Order: sequence, then C-alpha cells, then structure tokens
Amino acid sequence: MSSSFLDKAFASFPAFRHADPDGLNALAASARRTVLSARQHLFHLGEPADHFYWIETGSVTLYLPSYNGDERVFQVLEDGCLVAATVMFSDDRRYPVSAQANARTVLHRLDGAPLIGMAQRSPEFSCTLLRIVAGQMTQAIGRIDLLTIANSMQRLVTYLVNLSVEQGSAWLTLPAHHRVLARQLNMTPENLSRMLGAFRRDGLIGGRNRELVLLDVDALCKQARLPPPDPKRRVPPSTSPQDEALFSCCTLH
Repeated sequence: MSSSFLDKAFASFPAFRHADPDGLNALAASARRTVLSARQHLFHLGEPADHFYWIETGSVTLYLPSYNGDERVFQVLEDGCLVAATVMFSDDRRYPVSAQANARTVLHRLDGAPLIGMAQRSPEFSCTLLRIVAGQMTQAIGRIDLLTIANSMQRLVTYLVNLSVEQGSAWLTLPAHHRVLARQLNMTPENLSRMLGAFRRDGLIGGRNRELVLLDVDALCKQARLPPPDPKRRVPPSTSPQDEALFSCCTLH
C-alpha cells in the first residue's frame, strides 16, 4: 500500500484533524506492512513498545493473560483502527496487554517518533489526544463495572443494552465473534449461545450471528432481573441494520 493511501486514511481520523501534514507524511512513510494469521500474536504483554499499528483488514483482540491460563479480553479492534498508539507516550514504552489476530489480519507497523513529534508541535493535537485518552478511561471503567456483575445473564443483557446506546440503534452489530465476546463477558461460548437462543425463542431479540435487534428491551431486562434502562438513554427502533453507528472502542479512532 502506498504512503499516499495511508496519508488519506490518517487524514480521515478525527484524532488527526489538527495534525500537521508533514507529520502525517512522516508517519505514513514509516509504515511497514505486516500480515498475521489467525491466533498469531502481534505483541505480548511487557514487550518493548517501539511501534504502533494501523489495521487495514481483519481484527485484533487485546487481552491480559493470567496465571491460571485464562485470558481477560480488554478490547477487540477491527479494520481502520490504530493499535497501541497511546502507548508511545508512556514512560516505560512497554505494551500493557497482549495482542492476537482473530483471523488473517493485515496491519501497518508505524514508528512512534512522528506521532510524538506531532503532539509536541501542536497544542490542538495534544488536546485531542487527551480527550481520546479520557474517553478510553471512561470506557475502561464501564467494562470493569460490567464484569463486577456476578450473574452472567445480567452481564450479557447489560452489555447488549449499553451497545444499543453506543451504536444509536435497536439493531446491533456485535464487535466480535461469539467466542471472543464470551471471553470478554467472562462466560463460556456455549453459555453465551444458549442465552442468545433463549432470548430469540422468547421473542426478546432477533437477527442472527453478529447482527442482532433488540425487540423488547424492558422484557429483556425483566428476564435478567434488571431494572429497565433510563428512558433518556432509550434507542428508537430501527428498520434496518444499515442505520446503526459503528461501535467505536478503537485507539485514537
């Protein structure tokens, strides 16, 4: 892929609207194409973070390994997202999580120096980065709060309702396959599929695979013994999944 293509791709990112063109050109010129196969690692927790990445196609799961062999999923990033960009500004410059491809994934390895240079030259760009980091902290707090819910059905229903608010539609596109989503919600894939199937049979949700629609949010919450959502956060029903907004938990995106 040419650097001019990357120039245009980066210029479309909200985070880069206040970046200087020379900095974006240097960033694109540093790109090196990388292809990962399914379940191949991009980096591991604790490794030196000399580069960050832009995903051209595919998806990457960011997770924290644990001593008992379980994996705690932090984020799933898909095409168009930047991976580990904010790590370039850390003092120790080590990756705080591990990153693994979910399927064949094409990325571009980027040098951290041009990104740091843009922040040093532009107060507006630096403020944009701070706003994004603040938003990521809010998302992280929400994920931690979700995982403190003991009941797996309540975790799933809370996740679906929050996702509908994130995407601005009753139609949902799950940001990851069921196996990855189950790990993120601290349940087995079999349990996740079983609960989704029960919700479909009861007429509470529709759709299939990663495309879902919430048909009766109040009844869904009642099924999980949760209070109904705040009316101010309600999402009007949509007649088409094309009306939904993309779920964005992407670094600097």
